[in-house]
Amino acid sequence: MIGVLLAACAVRRASPEGITIEHDAKQPELAVIEAERHCAKYGKKAVLAKTTPEAPSASLFYLSSSLSVFDCVPE
Repeated sequence: MIGVLLAACAVRRASPEGITIEHDAKQPELAVIEAERHCAKYGKKAVLAKTTPEAPSASLFYLSSSLSVFDCVPE
């Protein structure tokens, strides 16, 4: 199960202002968990800005993918 969770999302860009995560379209909660963890490092909370469909990629073992952008905002 751990290997599946690790493979089910991939960080594309990250900064103190936000994070972009490619993830399994059927498991968006994995992206939320990763975004919350990332933003918490800066004392902020993650807010979903947008999600768009992505072509299946090798990094997610060709699962149906989505790309979610989160902003890190003050709590």
